[in-house]
Amino acid sequence: MKRIFLLNILIFFCLVSFGQSPKELWTEANNNYSKANYEDALAGFKKIEELGYASPALYYNMGNTYFKLKQIGKSILYYERALKLDPSDKDALNNLQLAREFTLDRIEEVPDFILNTWIKSINYSFSSDVWAYIALVLLAGVALFLLFFKYGPTSRVRKGSFFASMVFLLFFCISIYFSWSQKHVYNLKDTAIIMKPVSTVKSSPDNSGNTLFILHEGTKVSLLDEIGQWKKIELADGRQGWVSSLDVEII
Repeated sequence: MKRIFLLNILIFFCLVSFGQSPKELWTEANNNYSKANYEDALAGFKKIEELGYASPALYYNMGNTYFKLKQIGKSILYYERALKLDPSDKDALNNLQLAREFTLDRIEEVPDFILNTWIKSINYSFSSDVWAYIALVLLAGVALFLLFFKYGPTSRVRKGSFFASMVFLLFFCISIYFSWSQKHVYNLKDTAIIMKPVSTVKSSPDNSGNTLFILHEGTKVSLLDEIGQWKKIELADGRQGWVSSLDVEII
């Protein structure tokens, strides 16, 4: 047992010593991408991902590389993952819309309530981290105005400082909510992309179920339930059914 333990330690230090750092892999992968060596670039990006690193930039570059390799389903998957980390990433959103033009399914979304759409547009104008920084600045403003409220030279200054602190406190709560909601959405595993060229949607979680409709690679679905090797999905237009777990990959 001691020899096996020492051997594992030796292997670990060899990997650390001779393996490339994530920064070196990133630089090499980007250089390969710029030279149109897309297979090598993808291999580098995947090594970074396998090391446990995740960032909007990494997923965005992987989406671009898959798109260049004409793997549309994978490119959509990684653009969606980039946007899940940073919903304000305009480049990822634009490239996602471009990649969707190459998919076969055209699904009309059920219109969302106008107020929800408006709130989401404000929320996704910044990333979760930016909203957290804004919240800290607002909290500092609350503290500052409360000091003016307590030590202000006149009643007018104290009254104005009190109302200003309440306004800052309101926006602080909103910023905290926006930051939390984005983190909450990121942690959810309730959406996926169809990865098979053709996926049959069944009426029940088994092969004997009736075929309801056909989906194609790159289509985004919501995950509602799971039984064995089957997942219950819902499309943006409200249609539901069961597909094999092998047909989808979670965003």
